[in-house]
Amino acid sequence: MLVADQVSNIYSAFAQYERSFNKLNVSVGARFDHYDINNKVNDSSKSGDVFSPRVTVKYDIKKYLQARASYSQGYRAPQIFDEDLHIETSAWRKVIHENDPDLIQETSHSYMASLDFNKLIGKVNTGLLIEGFYTKLNDAFANTQAPHPTEDGVIIYTRINAGNGAIVKGVNLELNLVPSGNFTFTGGYTIQKSEYEDPQEEFNEKTFFRTPDQYGYAAIDWDFTKHFCFSATGNYTGGMLVPYYGPTIADPDAGELRESDSFMDLGAKLSYQYRLNGASMQLFIGIKNMFNSYQNDFDISENRDPGYLYGPSLPRTIYFGLKIGNLL
Repeated sequence: MLVADQVSNIYSAFAQYERSFNKLNVSVGARFDHYDINNKVNDSSKSGDVFSPRVTVKYDIKKYLQARASYSQGYRAPQIFDEDLHIETSAWRKVIHENDPDLIQETSHSYMASLDFNKLIGKVNTGLLIEGFYTKLNDAFANTQAPHPTEDGVIIYTRINAGNGAIVKGVNLELNLVPSGNFTFTGGYTIQKSEYEDPQEEFNEKTFFRTPDQYGYAAIDWDFTKHFCFSATGNYTGGMLVPYYGPTIADPDAGELRESDSFMDLGAKLSYQYRLNGASMQLFIGIKNMFNSYQNDFDISENRDPGYLYGPSLPRTIYFGLKIGNLL
């Protein structure tokens, strides 16, 4: 079954102007796009013109402290996207995504304000970023499911424009510490809320699916001797809403909405590097997801829900290797 035969052409022009006034820096830009989305399968071709302005203001409160504020506009054209082509297929469930004939472009209005601190405190180079963001999506894309499968057993999801749109807002913190040339630490944490303004048909829910409200990361890199380096990473993913359409519930057609666990994915790597005949050689061994923080309720059997996946992409994994080169 041919889902889409699409040709996309986008023509763009961009201009930017920047001006500094002592401690104040102002940058103004704009982009103009003309898009043509031609679908040869059906009469759903679209075209449009989009003007997207942006402005950024930076003020140096101190040499080590800057304040920034910005506004920018963006869009997504009404087209078939890559994720639509990852068709969910099992013996029971076959899914195809299509666009509503009346689908129009999604437009975003993004606002950001931040404080950026960078200073040597004692012997530690310290960087701290505090950022707030707010994005309003007009005519936000959303999916609606056909009430019944087709005669061939195919479930049709149709992309539509969601009522009053959607809002994504939150706070982001980032910290960088460099106490010496041999040790660095970076980390960040984000708290956000992503919701449609009106409940959507699927499960009558406002919250974006597969989108956690909290997530963060941390990484260290330590060259504790001339040849040895130890690095470690951690990625935290908070709980999220995940749709399930599998055989373990009474009505797989209707499905149910589940909340996933949170995950802490920790990894570590030890490497040894030395010179060999003018080239660098590196031996390394490491472990990914050392505590096996991994989804534990995968669907099974030929009637499984193949789209019911979330969390870290790998279970506990041990790896090792060898690199040889001049740029290590």
